[in-house]
Amino acid sequence: MFIITSLSSLTKCIFHVILKMKNKDFFEQISMTILDFVLVAVVILLGYYIIVLKRKSRLMAQIEVRKMEDRRSSFVSIISHQLRTPLSVIKGYIEALLTGDQGPLNDGQKEYLNDALIISRDSVNLVNDYLDAAKTDIEHMTLKRELVDLVQLVQAEVNKLRPLSMASNCEIVFTPPADAVPPVSVDVIKIKQVIENILTNAIKYSRGHGTANVTLANRGRQVIFSCQDTGLGIPKDQQADLFTKFFRAKNIMHRDTKGSGLGLYVSKLIVEAHGGRIMIASEENQGTTVQFILPV
Repeated sequence: MFIITSLSSLTKCIFHVILKMKNKDFFEQISMTILDFVLVAVVILLGYYIIVLKRKSRLMAQIEVRKMEDRRSSFVSIISHQLRTPLSVIKGYIEALLTGDQGPLNDGQKEYLNDALIISRDSVNLVNDYLDAAKTDIEHMTLKRELVDLVQLVQAEVNKLRPLSMASNCEIVFTPPADAVPPVSVDVIKIKQVIENILTNAIKYSRGHGTANVTLANRGRQVIFSCQDTGLGIPKDQQADLFTKFFRAKNIMHRDTKGSGLGLYVSKLIVEAHGGRIMIASEENQGTTVQFILPV
């Protein structure tokens, strides 16, 4: 735009000089013409230099940000990988103790071990979130697809999380679809992770009471999963960042809730790798609806 304006100015300058040449001495006319052209040329070159300099600075800043992201992802991947194995071993020992195979436990011991088991499971989940986020930065996500019944898959995830929802005084209600849902080709482990992320968020941010209504519907060549909760909701001015890494809404951070801020980021990557899309509609202090759509 600057160059176009300068060229326009140059054209006007030429026309102006031609008019002046009619009333001036020849040598004076030539000197003024050269001076005018030099001034316009300097302005054009200066403007071009500024534009190029700004673009170069912006590009360098983007490259530097990307390098920092790569370094952070590599660091997170290494640390998380080293933590996952010992955490999983600790969780396994606690689960073994709770079975009673190593001897009977009194009520106090069971309570402490159950608390430790919950903490270890949360820690393993956080580490897995960090690893998934780091991995998707470095290489393309690979899917091990198989045909599955999503109705059974969703029901199994709801049943698995029911103890957590009861402890949080949040009721999960799954309404099976009235019409048959055809089998869908998905990576079962990854889609289960998406469903678990969505349901866990609905439970965690339920404010100590509420409901999460889960539905599954067949729409032509698409299957739509939906979870509508009555929780904290997300402020409008922060919803644009919902699917970015490490994002946690300010109204959530003020409460005693744990999380990596990676659940929705990873969920979006998984759904899009399946050729689908994920959407969120939310209103603060009213609740949130999360939907993802998968092709059949």
